[in-house]
Amino acid sequence: MRRWLSAAFFILSASLEAQDKPVTGWPGNLRNGLPAQLPGWEAAPRDPLPDTDENEMGVFTQVTRFYQRLESPTVTRQFQFVVQDYARDKNLEASIRKAVAEAAKSPSVETREVTVKGLKAFAVTDRSSGNPTTLVTVVVLPSRLVLAQGANVDRDSALKLLGYVDFDAVAAAK
Repeated sequence: MRRWLSAAFFILSASLEAQDKPVTGWPGNLRNGLPAQLPGWEAAPRDPLPDTDENEMGVFTQVTRFYQRLESPTVTRQFQFVVQDYARDKNLEASIRKAVAEAAKSPSVETREVTVKGLKAFAVTDRSSGNPTTLVTVVVLPSRLVLAQGANVDRDSALKLLGYVDFDAVAAAK
């Protein structure tokens, strides 16, 4: 049993260590600006591979990092960073403004335009279930976004966690 636990710990440690190393190839290098660890949060032992999908703003490629914090048997907080890259000719700000304006129509939703490290960002917090759910969208490039999504996380906490993102590295990924 002890040998198995030791081997499992080694594999987990190697997996987490590999996540800390910069990735040189597209689209994995989009993740290079996202922190592998957040103080006070547990990182997921493995992040999913880059994914390509489509929404109303177009086709995008995304990478993620996921974290959680168990504060008690009844209080869990989950947080995720997502980088979404759309076609170079896209300018997403108008679509984001429209979505934020639509969300603001709900009485349980609070919206605010903010600046994060000199970049335009839009914060939306929904309190309809009692616990806050927050989404902050940072426009890194006209066609590249960083999303901070938090379950049981308020706006100020999400904005503070965005301070750990290296937006220059996110912008430089090619």
